[in-house]
Amino acid sequence: MSWGEIYNTSWWGVAIDTASSVGTKPDFFGSQLNLLTSEQPNLVTNGTFDTDSDWSLGTGWSIEDGKAYRGAEASGSNLQQNNIFTIGKKYKVTLDVLENIGINKVFIGSGTGFTLSGTGTQTFIGNCTNNTILYIQASNHNSEVKIDNVSVQVARAELDQIEAKKCLADWIHTTALKDLNN
Repeated sequence: MSWGEIYNTSWWGVAIDTASSVGTKPDFFGSQLNLLTSEQPNLVTNGTFDTDSDWSLGTGWSIEDGKAYRGAEASGSNLQQNNIFTIGKKYKVTLDVLENIGINKVFIGSGTGFTLSGTGTQTFIGNCTNNTILYIQASNHNSEVKIDNVSVQVARAELDQIEAKKCLADWIHTTALKDLNN
C-alpha cells in the first residue's frame, strides 16, 4: 500500500487536506497532534500582566504586581485586548480568577459572554460572531475582580475526542503494516 492510497482513504487524509497549517506532511500522527487546541498558540499578549501594556483599561481597572484588578466603581467597565479573534472561529479562553465579587464576565467579541463563577482557573469555549475584541467585564458598580494568566487559543480537537483517537489508531495501523511489509 502506498502513501497516496493510505492518505486518500483515511480520516486523517481528509483532515490534512483541510488544515492549512499541516499541508501534506507524511507524519500523519504528528500532523494531527499539531491540530489540537493544546498545540495552538496563545493569542493574548501579556496575559500574565507582567507589565501594564497591551491592555485597554476601563474605569477602575489597574495592572499591578502581575495581576489585573478592578475594584468597586460607579459603573461597569471593561479590561480589553483588541484584534484577538477572527469572526467565525471557535475559541478557548482560560484565566485564573483570584477574586470575584458581583457579576463579572468574559466576552469572545461582543456576542458570546460567560459569567465568571467563583474563583480558580476557569475555561470557556465559544464562537466569535461579531468583533475581534476580548472583553473582561465588571458588569456593575459592586463588582470586583482580580485575574491572571489569560489565554486564548483557537479551539480544535482535544486528544480525548474520538477523532484524535482514530488518528492514533490509524497511525498505529499504518505503522504496523509498514513493519509487516519490511
